[in-house]
Amino acid sequence: MAPPVIQLEHVRKRFALPGGEAVPVLDIESFAMAAGEQCALEGQSGSGKSTLLHVISGIMRPDAGRVVIDGVDLVRLPEARRDRVRADKLGLVFQQFNLLPGFTALENLLVAMSFGSGKADRSRATDLLAAVGLADRLHHKPAELSIGQQQRVAVARALANRPRVILADEPTASIDPAHQQQVIDLLKTTCSEHDVALLVVTHAPEVAGQFPRRLRLEDFNRAARAGASA
Repeated sequence: MAPPVIQLEHVRKRFALPGGEAVPVLDIESFAMAAGEQCALEGQSGSGKSTLLHVISGIMRPDAGRVVIDGVDLVRLPEARRDRVRADKLGLVFQQFNLLPGFTALENLLVAMSFGSGKADRSRATDLLAAVGLADRLHHKPAELSIGQQQRVAVARALANRPRVILADEPTASIDPAHQQQVIDLLKTTCSEHDVALLVVTHAPEVAGQFPRRLRLEDFNRAARAGASA
């Protein structure tokens, strides 16, 4: 079996309530994904799925534990180094698209490429946008795009730097049915072709059912199990 490209060990994360009480959100002894593996992650609302993606990506530090991406422990790195690893090794598709409002769809991809170790590749950016059905929207800014079109730009941007891992939080939630399958197919095919690990959070059974590995966060997150039984 291929070595893990995502490896979590003894990861703990708590959030403080206004009254000062600390509530456990993540309590994970072990979680791993190999290069090229594809997994759908389901779970109850508020069970910590988005928090898990933020911890894996290095956007959020856990209170304890190791978060190893392609052999690099993000927890040990200063913020600037975490940013570099995230740019080079991780593609992110979150519910808040975080597109730059003053830039076109094409420019959003080129800016993302500029943060990686390689050069911004206009041809690749154009091809990715065409692959998600936006060949005629290259020069439109986010405000000129529908919510679904913005989400497709976010998917294309996640693929821009040829990452080792793609983390997608409800990538089809705001996309019209005509394009939902197109986005899932693009993610799955691209990850298969380039040996990229793909972790998709979804509430849609028809999406989760397309993945060879299908997990519920409660299966390996003791904090989620405790919350469900409270």
